[in-house]
Amino acid sequence: MITIDNSKTRAIVLQSIRYGDSSLIVKMLTEEFGLQSYMVKGVWGKNSKMKPAHFQNMNLLEIVDSSNKGSLHFIKDLSISYFYKNIHSDFKKTSIIIFISELISKSIIDSDIDKTLFRFIYDSLIWLDESESAAYINFPIIFAMKLCSYLGFSPNLETYQEGRLFDLLDGDFKSDSNSIHVIDNNLSTIFYNICKKGYENYDINLSNSIRQQLLEAIVLYYKLHVENVKDIRSHEILHTILS
Repeated sequence: MITIDNSKTRAIVLQSIRYGDSSLIVKMLTEEFGLQSYMVKGVWGKNSKMKPAHFQNMNLLEIVDSSNKGSLHFIKDLSISYFYKNIHSDFKKTSIIIFISELISKSIIDSDIDKTLFRFIYDSLIWLDESESAAYINFPIIFAMKLCSYLGFSPNLETYQEGRLFDLLDGDFKSDSNSIHVIDNNLSTIFYNICKKGYENYDINLSNSIRQQLLEAIVLYYKLHVENVKDIRSHEILHTILS
């Protein structure tokens, strides 16, 4: 008779903090249990099966959750569910990972189970890892705009018409606005086109200046709609890395 282990789940490492001499507290987004924090003991011990390297930022794991009560869980067992080829060695991809990790960590603040959101992030990370440099230059922008649709504040694309301005506060395209949070006509059109694209249509041609303006606009969009994103800073390094 085959039994199913209901405590097993895929997980994405969002943050790990050293606790005491030999332990970690690891924040993870899991497929089956939502956002969880785990105590991982003895990771620096010679005989430990769980090592600090397992909990690198945005690693993709399969874990066995050994507890069901309380806010802090424990990991009974783990394995790498996908081995990155170069995300942790390619400095451009590493910079992108730092940005999207901060964006995810500050945007997802409750433990609600959302398997569709999890799979979007999981599959996006694999796409980034497998992509060549020409393909992923617009990844941070497209990822951020697709992520907001899962978080409930996607731009209202139905209000778009040529010549309209996008209002970052209201999330609508407007023919006239006195808001201080609108972006100009050209950027609004590009913003609209970006929102409609997936990673497979990465090849929208953007100048470095426009790419930087878009990234700033998108970060501001998150700041206006997600309380915890107000102090995000990691996007600033992307201006140089992806130029």
